[in-house]
Amino acid sequence: MKFAIYIGLILLFSSCQKVISIDLDSTSKQYVIVGTLTDQPGVCQVSITQTKNFNDNNQFPGVSGATVTLENNGVVTPLPETSAGIYQSSALTGTPGNTYHLSVTIDGHVYTASSTMPQPVALDSIYVSTESFSNNKYMTVVYHDPAGIANYYHYVQYVNGKKEKTIFADNDEFTDGQTVKSRLSFNNDNNDNSRDIHTGDSVRIDMFCIDPDVYKYWYSLNDGATGANQSASPSNPVSNITGTSVQGYFSAQTLQSKIIRVP
Repeated sequence: MKFAIYIGLILLFSSCQKVISIDLDSTSKQYVIVGTLTDQPGVCQVSITQTKNFNDNNQFPGVSGATVTLENNGVVTPLPETSAGIYQSSALTGTPGNTYHLSVTIDGHVYTASSTMPQPVALDSIYVSTESFSNNKYMTVVYHDPAGIANYYHYVQYVNGKKEKTIFADNDEFTDGQTVKSRLSFNNDNNDNSRDIHTGDSVRIDMFCIDPDVYKYWYSLNDGATGANQSASPSNPVSNITGTSVQGYFSAQTLQSKIIRVP
């Protein structure tokens, strides 16, 4: 989801009508950098794409030829390009409490970001509930939030292997030290039945513990997408990546997953 394009809708009421020509292609292009590192063995990955003008297609090819590194405690690990715009290494596993520094160089321009991996919070269980008035099914995650520590969470839901696009992010502002039952619900405004959960479906929930800056990214991305807070139009999310003409985020995060078959 990228919100680099802004369209002004202008209505003029006067004794005559005036035609307004709006330039939809005037927005400067930006790089979109998305990087993740988890505490689980697997892949540390950074993807690099570029925004497009309004009238272009929705295909965002990867940006090749970048130099990407990750540094922790003085040890610098290069992330080689494995496919167009994808830079990754299977040799990196994050450690909670450590701070990781991402550096991306594209055509002489340097983009940097830092993220501290939080301590993990145990995902105790997940279960399916049914709304009484609609019979729609939804997932609930259960965990105990550690007391006295600011915690931030990001959830990703997969139904039969298909990723739910709705953003699920939360913090413990009102649940510090409590056992939390967090409902993962979304507004199905387009009546897309393929997004519903049905009996027999396989549902996987990934729970990420994230740092405050990454939480701000997800929170602002959700607000920008919905036009919340009386926003007149979508806006770019708050990025933790420094540099000019760049969007995205870098997150060192813990990961826990659970899978359930819907009864």
